[in-house]
Amino acid sequence: MEFNWGDSIWELMLTKRPSDTHFSQSSTPGGKSPLVRDDDNTLNTHAVLFDGTKTALAIAGTCFALGVVVAPHVKSGLISLKSKLRRRAEKTGDAEVPLPLTVVAEVEPEQPDPPRLRAV
Repeated sequence: MEFNWGDSIWELMLTKRPSDTHFSQSSTPGGKSPLVRDDDNTLNTHAVLFDGTKTALAIAGTCFALGVVVAPHVKSGLISLKSKLRRRAEKTGDAEVPLPLTVVAEVEPEQPDPPRLRAV
């Protein structure tokens, strides 16, 4: 993928460089140079540049295909989780409803009337 912008040509590239290295800082702000340096900032080699268009299209196609395959499973999992959470909320909601309290007074059993004395 290549396009002109102003007086420059922009091109999407895929780079390859050895592990434990980094690109040199470019004189253009925010840019990097294809020169590869080690941790001591010693020049090590040049990066190898590959066409990035095919790679970007392959990555985009793979992401799309994975999305088509995985999306129904993710949706199903989210629906299942939502119903589980709803059931849990209903269960805890029932337990949180205050029950009316019934006060039972302790009553002593009735005593029979004491015997009456009769006058003779």
